[in-house]
Amino acid sequence: MNSNMIGLINMREDHPLQEINDTRPLSTLPIGGKYRLIDFTLSNMVNAGIENVGLLLSSQSRSVLDHIRSGKEWGLAHKGDGLFYLPEERADIEHPVEGDISAYYKNLILVQRAGKRYALLSGCDMVQNIDYDKVLHFHRHHNADVTLIYQQQKYDFDREGYVLTIDDVCPDRVTAIEAKPEVKAGDNLYQRGILIDCDVFQHCIRRAYARGYTHFITDVLQRNVDRLRIFGYNYQGYAKRIDSVNSYFQVNMDLRDSRIWHELLLKDMDHRIYTKIKDEAPAKYMEESHVSNSLVANGCIIEGRVENSILFRRVKVGKNAVIRNSIIMQHSVVGDDAQLDYVVCDKNTVIQPEAVLSGSHDNPLCIGKRSVR
Repeated sequence: MNSNMIGLINMREDHPLQEINDTRPLSTLPIGGKYRLIDFTLSNMVNAGIENVGLLLSSQSRSVLDHIRSGKEWGLAHKGDGLFYLPEERADIEHPVEGDISAYYKNLILVQRAGKRYALLSGCDMVQNIDYDKVLHFHRHHNADVTLIYQQQKYDFDREGYVLTIDDVCPDRVTAIEAKPEVKAGDNLYQRGILIDCDVFQHCIRRAYARGYTHFITDVLQRNVDRLRIFGYNYQGYAKRIDSVNSYFQVNMDLRDSRIWHELLLKDMDHRIYTKIKDEAPAKYMEESHVSNSLVANGCIIEGRVENSILFRRVKVGKNAVIRNSIIMQHSVVGDDAQLDYVVCDKNTVIQPEAVLSGSHDNPLCIGKRSVR
Protein backbone atom coordinates (compact mmCIF):
# COMPACT_ATOMS: atom_id res chain seq x y z
CA MET A 1 0.00 0.00 0.00
CA ASN A 2 1.31 3.46 -0.90
CA SER A 3 -0.31 6.79 -0.10
CA ASN A 4 2.18 8.90 -2.07
CA MET A 5 -0.22 9.21 -5.03
CA ILE A 6 -3.17 11.41 -5.85
CA GLY A 7 -5.88 10.14 -8.18
CA LEU A 8 -7.75 12.19 -10.79
CA ILE A 9 -10.72 10.60 -12.55
CA ASN A 10 -11.87 12.49 -15.63
CA MET A 11 -15.61 12.12 -16.23
CA ARG A 12 -15.91 15.06 -18.61
CA GLU A 13 -14.93 13.30 -21.80
CA ASP A 14 -17.23 10.33 -21.44
CA HIS A 15 -20.16 10.02 -23.80
CA PRO A 16 -23.46 8.59 -22.54
CA LEU A 17 -24.99 5.74 -24.47
CA GLN A 18 -27.77 7.55 -26.28
CA GLU A 19 -29.64 4.32 -27.00
CA ILE A 20 -30.17 3.64 -23.28
CA ASN A 21 -30.37 7.03 -21.61
CA ASP A 22 -28.76 10.25 -22.80
CA THR A 23 -28.88 12.02 -19.42
CA ARG A 24 -27.01 9.49 -17.29
CA PRO A 25 -23.21 9.88 -17.25
CA LEU A 26 -21.31 6.90 -18.59
CA SER A 27 -19.64 6.53 -15.18
CA THR A 28 -22.89 5.49 -13.48
CA LEU A 29 -23.96 2.82 -15.96
CA PRO A 30 -25.14 -0.26 -14.02
CA ILE A 31 -22.82 -3.25 -14.32
CA GLY A 32 -23.15 -6.89 -13.28
CA GLY A 33 -26.36 -6.74 -11.26
CA LYS A 34 -25.40 -4.26 -8.52
CA TYR A 35 -22.32 -2.24 -9.50
CA ARG A 36 -21.74 1.01 -11.42
CA LEU A 37 -18.94 1.67 -13.89
CA ILE A 38 -17.30 4.23 -11.56
CA ASP A 39 -16.95 1.53 -8.88
CA PHE A 40 -14.13 -0.19 -10.77
CA THR A 41 -11.97 2.89 -11.31
CA LEU A 42 -12.53 4.27 -7.81
CA SER A 43 -11.99 0.92 -6.07
CA ASN A 44 -8.75 0.28 -7.96
CA MET A 45 -7.40 3.58 -6.67
CA VAL A 46 -8.31 3.12 -3.02
CA ASN A 47 -7.02 -0.47 -3.10
CA ALA A 48 -3.61 1.04 -3.95
CA GLY A 49 -3.75 3.20 -0.82
CA ILE A 50 -4.64 6.45 -2.61
CA GLU A 51 -6.20 8.78 -0.03
CA ASN A 52 -6.81 11.80 -2.28
CA VAL A 53 -9.14 11.31 -5.25
CA GLY A 54 -10.50 14.15 -7.37
CA LEU A 55 -13.54 13.58 -9.60
CA LEU A 56 -13.69 15.93 -12.58
CA LEU A 57 -17.46 16.11 -12.99
CA SER A 58 -19.48 16.95 -16.07
CA SER A 59 -22.60 19.11 -15.96
CA GLN A 60 -24.81 15.99 -15.75
CA SER A 61 -23.56 14.49 -12.50
CA ARG A 62 -26.58 14.10 -10.24
CA SER A 63 -26.39 10.31 -10.41
CA VAL A 64 -22.65 10.41 -9.61
CA LEU A 65 -23.28 12.45 -6.45
CA ASP A 66 -26.17 10.20 -5.45
CA HIS A 67 -24.10 7.04 -5.90
CA ILE A 68 -20.78 8.06 -4.33
CA ARG A 69 -22.01 10.60 -1.75
CA SER A 70 -19.24 11.11 0.85
CA GLY A 71 -17.18 8.19 -0.45
CA LYS A 72 -17.72 6.23 2.77
CA GLU A 73 -18.03 2.85 1.04
CA TRP A 74 -14.59 3.41 -0.52
CA GLY A 75 -12.99 4.64 2.71
CA LEU A 76 -12.66 8.21 1.43
CA ALA A 77 -14.82 10.05 3.97
CA HIS A 78 -11.92 11.83 5.72
CA LYS A 79 -11.77 15.21 7.43
CA GLY A 80 -8.68 16.28 5.52
CA ASP A 81 -7.74 14.05 2.61
CA GLY A 82 -10.36 12.00 0.83
CA LEU A 83 -12.82 12.60 -1.99
CA PHE A 84 -12.98 15.91 -3.87
CA TYR A 85 -15.75 16.81 -6.30
CA LEU A 86 -14.43 19.07 -9.07
CA PRO A 87 -17.42 20.40 -11.04
CA GLU A 88 -17.27 22.30 -14.30
CA GLU A 89 -17.20 26.05 -14.10
CA ARG A 90 -20.19 27.94 -15.47
CA ALA A 91 -18.12 29.36 -18.33
CA ASP A 92 -17.07 25.85 -19.40
CA ILE A 93 -20.69 24.71 -19.45
CA GLU A 94 -21.82 27.66 -21.54
CA HIS A 95 -18.76 27.47 -23.81
CA PRO A 96 -17.50 23.86 -23.77
CA VAL A 97 -13.74 23.40 -24.16
CA GLU A 98 -12.46 20.42 -26.07
CA GLY A 99 -10.04 18.01 -24.40
CA ASP A 100 -8.80 17.58 -20.85
CA ILE A 101 -5.91 20.03 -20.45
CA SER A 102 -8.15 22.93 -19.44
CA ALA A 103 -9.87 20.80 -16.78
CA TYR A 104 -6.53 19.65 -15.35
CA TYR A 105 -5.12 23.17 -15.36
CA LYS A 106 -8.07 24.66 -13.47
CA ASN A 107 -7.73 21.99 -10.79
CA LEU A 108 -3.94 21.98 -10.35
CA ILE A 109 -4.44 23.54 -6.91
CA LEU A 110 -5.67 20.14 -5.69
CA VAL A 111 -2.45 18.48 -6.86
CA GLN A 112 -0.33 21.21 -5.26
CA ARG A 113 -2.06 21.04 -1.89
CA ALA A 114 -1.96 17.24 -1.78
CA GLY A 115 1.85 17.32 -1.81
CA LYS A 116 2.11 13.84 -3.35
CA ARG A 117 4.92 12.64 -5.55
CA TYR A 118 2.82 10.87 -8.19
CA ALA A 119 -0.49 11.51 -9.94
CA LEU A 120 -2.65 8.71 -11.29
CA LEU A 121 -4.86 9.93 -14.15
CA SER A 122 -7.74 7.79 -15.32
CA GLY A 123 -10.84 7.88 -17.43
CA CYS A 124 -14.00 6.19 -16.24
CA ASP A 125 -14.95 3.75 -18.98
CA MET A 126 -12.86 0.66 -18.12
CA VAL A 127 -14.01 -2.51 -16.39
CA GLN A 128 -10.94 -4.04 -14.77
CA ASN A 129 -9.36 -4.89 -11.42
CA ILE A 130 -5.81 -3.60 -11.74
CA ASP A 131 -3.15 -3.53 -9.02
CA TYR A 132 -1.79 0.03 -9.13
CA ASP A 133 0.88 -0.91 -6.57
CA LYS A 134 2.50 -2.99 -9.31
CA VAL A 135 2.22 -0.06 -11.73
CA LEU A 136 3.95 2.19 -9.20
CA HIS A 137 6.72 -0.38 -8.66
CA PHE A 138 7.16 -0.57 -12.45
CA HIS A 139 7.28 3.23 -12.67
CA ARG A 140 9.96 3.50 -10.00
CA HIS A 141 11.98 0.59 -11.36
CA HIS A 142 12.33 2.32 -14.74
CA ASN A 143 12.83 5.79 -13.21
CA ALA A 144 10.02 6.89 -15.53
CA ASP A 145 8.50 10.34 -15.89
CA VAL A 146 5.31 8.84 -17.29
CA THR A 147 3.90 5.30 -17.32
CA LEU A 148 1.08 4.49 -19.74
CA ILE A 149 -1.04 1.42 -19.08
CA TYR A 150 -1.74 -0.65 -22.17
CA GLN A 151 -2.90 -4.12 -23.18
CA GLN A 152 -1.79 -6.13 -26.17
CA GLN A 153 -4.85 -7.00 -28.22
CA LYS A 154 -5.65 -10.59 -29.16
CA TYR A 155 -8.18 -9.86 -31.89
CA ASP A 156 -8.95 -7.28 -34.56
CA PHE A 157 -11.91 -5.05 -33.79
CA ASP A 158 -13.55 -2.03 -35.33
CA ARG A 159 -12.75 0.58 -32.73
CA GLU A 160 -10.52 3.63 -32.57
CA GLY A 161 -7.83 3.98 -29.94
CA TYR A 162 -4.29 5.05 -29.15
CA VAL A 163 -1.67 2.43 -29.97
CA LEU A 164 1.78 2.46 -28.34
CA THR A 165 5.02 1.46 -30.02
CA ILE A 166 7.40 -0.24 -27.57
CA ASP A 167 11.17 -0.08 -28.10
CA ASP A 168 12.87 -3.40 -28.85
CA VAL A 169 16.23 -2.22 -27.49
CA CYS A 170 15.13 -0.45 -24.30
CA PRO A 171 12.49 -2.74 -22.72
CA ASP A 172 9.09 -1.13 -22.07
CA ARG A 173 10.14 2.29 -23.42
CA VAL A 174 7.38 3.98 -25.47
CA THR A 175 8.77 5.41 -28.71
CA ALA A 176 5.52 6.44 -30.41
CA ILE A 177 1.84 7.07 -29.66
CA GLU A 178 -0.47 6.76 -32.65
CA ALA A 179 -4.23 7.27 -32.99
CA LYS A 180 -5.74 4.47 -35.09
CA PRO A 181 -9.30 4.23 -36.44
CA GLU A 182 -9.22 0.43 -36.09
CA VAL A 183 -7.27 -1.71 -33.65
CA LYS A 184 -5.55 -4.84 -34.94
CA ALA A 185 -4.42 -8.02 -33.21
CA GLY A 186 -1.04 -7.45 -31.59
CA ASP A 187 -1.51 -3.70 -31.16
CA ASN A 188 -0.58 -2.24 -27.77
CA LEU A 189 -3.82 -0.45 -26.95
CA TYR A 190 -3.62 2.39 -24.41
CA GLN A 191 -6.07 1.75 -21.55
CA ARG A 192 -6.68 5.35 -20.41
CA GLY A 193 -4.49 5.06 -17.32
CA ILE A 194 -1.43 7.29 -16.70
CA LEU A 195 0.96 7.36 -13.75
CA ILE A 196 3.07 10.52 -13.85
CA ASP A 197 5.39 12.41 -11.53
CA CYS A 198 3.46 15.36 -10.09
CA ASP A 199 6.23 17.84 -10.88
CA VAL A 200 6.27 16.70 -14.50
CA PHE A 201 2.47 16.77 -14.65
CA GLN A 202 2.17 20.32 -13.34
CA HIS A 203 4.93 21.62 -15.60
CA CYS A 204 3.43 19.97 -18.69
CA ILE A 205 -0.11 21.15 -17.97
CA ARG A 206 0.94 24.75 -17.40
CA ARG A 207 2.96 24.89 -20.61
CA ALA A 208 0.24 23.14 -22.63
CA TYR A 209 -2.51 25.45 -21.34
CA ALA A 210 -0.41 28.55 -22.08
CA ARG A 211 0.07 27.35 -25.66
CA GLY A 212 -3.62 26.62 -26.18
CA TYR A 213 -3.25 22.84 -26.38
CA THR A 214 -6.31 20.71 -25.62
CA HIS A 215 -5.52 16.99 -25.29
CA PHE A 216 -2.95 15.64 -22.83
CA ILE A 217 -2.27 12.35 -24.61
CA THR A 218 -1.71 13.88 -28.08
CA ASP A 219 -0.63 17.48 -27.49
CA VAL A 220 1.72 16.69 -24.60
CA LEU A 221 2.79 13.06 -24.46
CA GLN A 222 2.76 12.36 -28.19
CA ARG A 223 4.70 15.55 -28.95
CA ASN A 224 7.28 14.88 -26.22
CA VAL A 225 7.78 11.15 -26.53
CA ASP A 226 11.50 11.76 -27.22
CA ARG A 227 11.97 14.25 -24.38
CA LEU A 228 10.13 12.50 -21.55
CA ARG A 229 10.93 9.09 -20.14
CA ILE A 230 7.65 7.40 -21.12
CA PHE A 231 7.24 3.69 -20.42
CA GLY A 232 4.39 1.27 -21.04
CA TYR A 233 2.98 -1.10 -18.42
CA ASN A 234 1.50 -4.21 -20.04
CA TYR A 235 -1.63 -5.13 -18.08
CA GLN A 236 -2.56 -8.73 -18.80
CA GLY A 237 -5.75 -9.19 -16.77
CA TYR A 238 -9.35 -8.75 -17.87
CA ALA A 239 -10.00 -5.22 -19.17
CA LYS A 240 -12.71 -3.92 -21.47
CA ARG A 241 -13.69 -0.39 -22.39
CA ILE A 242 -17.35 0.56 -22.54
CA ASP A 243 -17.94 3.02 -25.35
CA SER A 244 -21.00 1.60 -27.10
CA VAL A 245 -24.14 -0.40 -26.40
CA ASN A 246 -22.49 -3.48 -27.88
CA SER A 247 -19.43 -3.24 -25.61
CA TYR A 248 -21.71 -2.58 -22.60
CA PHE A 249 -23.73 -5.67 -23.47
CA GLN A 250 -20.62 -7.83 -23.92
CA VAL A 251 -19.07 -6.81 -20.58
CA ASN A 252 -22.22 -7.76 -18.70
CA MET A 253 -22.45 -11.06 -20.55
CA ASP A 254 -18.79 -11.76 -19.72
CA LEU A 255 -19.58 -11.51 -16.03
CA ARG A 256 -21.64 -14.70 -16.30
CA ASP A 257 -18.28 -16.50 -16.68
CA SER A 258 -17.25 -17.54 -13.15
CA ARG A 259 -13.55 -17.10 -13.98
CA ILE A 260 -14.04 -13.48 -15.06
CA TRP A 261 -16.41 -12.82 -12.15
CA HIS A 262 -13.82 -13.99 -9.63
CA GLU A 263 -10.97 -12.11 -11.33
CA LEU A 264 -12.90 -8.84 -11.26
CA LEU A 265 -14.96 -9.02 -8.10
CA LEU A 266 -13.56 -11.71 -5.81
CA LYS A 267 -9.83 -11.38 -6.51
CA ASP A 268 -8.84 -11.12 -2.83
CA MET A 269 -9.72 -9.02 0.20
CA ASP A 270 -7.16 -6.35 -0.73
CA HIS A 271 -8.56 -5.86 -4.24
CA ARG A 272 -12.31 -5.78 -3.82
CA ILE A 273 -14.69 -3.70 -5.91
CA TYR A 274 -16.79 -1.52 -3.63
CA THR A 275 -20.19 -0.01 -4.34
CA LYS A 276 -23.01 1.87 -2.66
CA ILE A 277 -24.61 -0.38 -0.06
CA LYS A 278 -28.30 -1.12 -0.49
CA ASP A 279 -29.82 -3.68 1.86
CA GLU A 280 -32.36 -5.83 0.06
CA ALA A 281 -34.18 -9.08 0.75
CA PRO A 282 -32.82 -12.11 -1.16
CA ALA A 283 -34.25 -12.86 -4.58
CA LYS A 284 -37.45 -14.89 -4.50
CA TYR A 285 -37.85 -17.81 -6.93
CA MET A 286 -41.45 -18.98 -7.25
CA GLU A 287 -42.43 -22.61 -7.76
CA GLU A 288 -42.63 -22.50 -11.57
CA SER A 289 -39.55 -20.32 -12.12
CA HIS A 290 -36.44 -21.52 -13.93
CA VAL A 291 -33.11 -19.65 -13.94
CA SER A 292 -29.91 -20.75 -15.68
CA ASN A 293 -26.50 -19.17 -16.37
CA SER A 294 -27.67 -15.77 -15.08
CA LEU A 295 -26.87 -13.15 -12.46
CA VAL A 296 -29.85 -12.22 -10.31
CA ALA A 297 -29.58 -9.40 -7.75
CA ASN A 298 -31.33 -9.15 -4.40
CA GLY A 299 -34.97 -8.12 -4.26
CA CYS A 300 -35.99 -9.81 -7.52
CA ILE A 301 -39.20 -11.87 -7.77
CA ILE A 302 -39.11 -14.48 -10.52
CA GLU A 303 -42.11 -16.46 -11.67
CA GLY A 304 -41.00 -17.13 -15.25
CA ARG A 305 -37.90 -18.31 -17.08
CA VAL A 306 -34.53 -16.49 -17.14
CA GLU A 307 -31.61 -17.71 -19.27
CA ASN A 308 -28.18 -16.19 -19.92
CA SER A 309 -29.25 -12.82 -18.51
CA ILE A 310 -28.46 -10.13 -15.93
CA LEU A 311 -31.22 -8.97 -13.57
CA PHE A 312 -30.59 -5.96 -11.32
CA ARG A 313 -32.27 -5.22 -8.00
CA ARG A 314 -36.04 -5.54 -7.59
CA VAL A 315 -36.84 -6.83 -11.05
CA LYS A 316 -40.16 -8.67 -11.27
CA VAL A 317 -40.59 -11.42 -13.87
CA GLY A 318 -44.20 -12.51 -14.43
CA LYS A 319 -45.69 -15.97 -14.93
CA ASN A 320 -44.61 -17.81 -18.07
CA ALA A 321 -42.43 -14.85 -19.10
CA VAL A 322 -39.19 -15.80 -20.89
CA ILE A 323 -36.05 -13.67 -20.71
CA ARG A 324 -33.02 -14.75 -22.72
CA ASN A 325 -29.65 -13.03 -23.35
CA SER A 326 -30.88 -9.78 -21.83
CA ILE A 327 -30.03 -7.09 -19.28
CA ILE A 328 -32.91 -5.88 -17.11
CA MET A 329 -32.05 -2.95 -14.85
CA GLN A 330 -33.45 -2.21 -11.41
CA HIS A 331 -37.13 -1.76 -10.60
CA SER A 332 -38.31 -3.07 -13.99
CA VAL A 333 -41.34 -5.28 -14.48
CA VAL A 334 -41.71 -7.98 -17.14
CA GLY A 335 -45.35 -8.95 -17.56
CA ASP A 336 -46.89 -12.44 -17.78
CA ASP A 337 -46.17 -14.40 -20.98
CA ALA A 338 -43.76 -11.72 -22.31
CA GLN A 339 -40.74 -12.84 -24.32
CA LEU A 340 -37.43 -10.95 -24.41
CA ASP A 341 -34.31 -11.94 -26.33
CA TYR A 342 -31.20 -9.74 -26.64
CA VAL A 343 -32.86 -6.77 -24.93
CA VAL A 344 -31.37 -4.07 -22.68
CA CYS A 345 -34.00 -2.48 -20.43
CA ASP A 346 -33.10 0.63 -18.47
CA LYS A 347 -34.50 1.03 -14.95
CA ASN A 348 -38.20 1.42 -14.11
CA THR A 349 -39.22 -0.10 -17.45
CA VAL A 350 -42.54 -1.93 -17.83
CA ILE A 351 -42.84 -4.75 -20.36
CA GLN A 352 -46.51 -5.46 -20.88
CA PRO A 353 -48.01 -8.95 -20.77
CA GLU A 354 -47.53 -11.05 -23.95
CA ALA A 355 -45.09 -8.51 -25.44
CA VAL A 356 -42.44 -9.98 -27.77
CA LEU A 357 -39.21 -7.99 -28.03
CA SER A 358 -35.94 -9.10 -29.59
CA GLY A 359 -32.62 -7.77 -30.86
CA SER A 360 -29.45 -9.58 -31.87
CA HIS A 361 -26.08 -10.45 -30.37
CA ASP A 362 -24.35 -7.55 -32.15
CA ASN A 363 -27.27 -5.14 -31.95
CA PRO A 364 -29.35 -5.61 -28.78
CA LEU A 365 -32.68 -3.83 -28.57
CA CYS A 366 -32.47 -0.92 -26.10
CA ILE A 367 -35.45 0.33 -24.09
CA GLY A 368 -35.09 3.67 -22.29
CA LYS A 369 -35.75 4.54 -18.69
CA ARG A 370 -39.41 4.50 -17.55
CA SER A 371 -40.59 3.20 -20.91
CA VAL A 372 -43.69 1.05 -21.36
CA ARG A 373 -43.54 -1.56 -24.12
